[in-house]
Amino acid sequence: MRRRESVLEWMWNTVQRGERRIIRVMVLASVLLIVMQLSAVRDPLQFYMAVASKVEAPPLELPSLAKLVKTWQVTLKATPPAPILVIQNGQVIASLAKGEQQIMVQSGQIQLDGIGVSQTVRVQVLKKDSQLLEPRQNQTVVLQGDIQNLTVRP
Repeated sequence: MRRRESVLEWMWNTVQRGERRIIRVMVLASVLLIVMQLSAVRDPLQFYMAVASKVEAPPLELPSLAKLVKTWQVTLKATPPAPILVIQNGQVIASLAKGEQQIMVQSGQIQLDGIGVSQTVRVQVLKKDSQLLEPRQNQTVVLQGDIQNLTVRP
């Protein structure tokens, strides 16, 4: 004769059967997931490249620095003509040895380097772009063997 189970034993057996079913479903789901991943990835290199491209993401769209750097045309005249160097951002952009020179400048400071020139030289702004506030039209800078700064500002 079969012994009658108590309610507590019945509940415990039901929980254990449910637990076994849950474990079986989890194992089956894990195996299915592994099989799906293996079928999706035929070429491991292609898979890693796809993951890397998603991780790295496309770069943010920032305005190009080349577009931000605007240049303006300025004509300088040295009287008397002398080897005055026009320097901007540490680079020589022109020499006023011929007297008059058209140059393309960016916003900021330009240096007029008259070191080594024994005579007094006047550098005049003959022409400038209409959008520039500085240097002023006909502005004159006097060099006596030194370096003078000229501001370029739109």
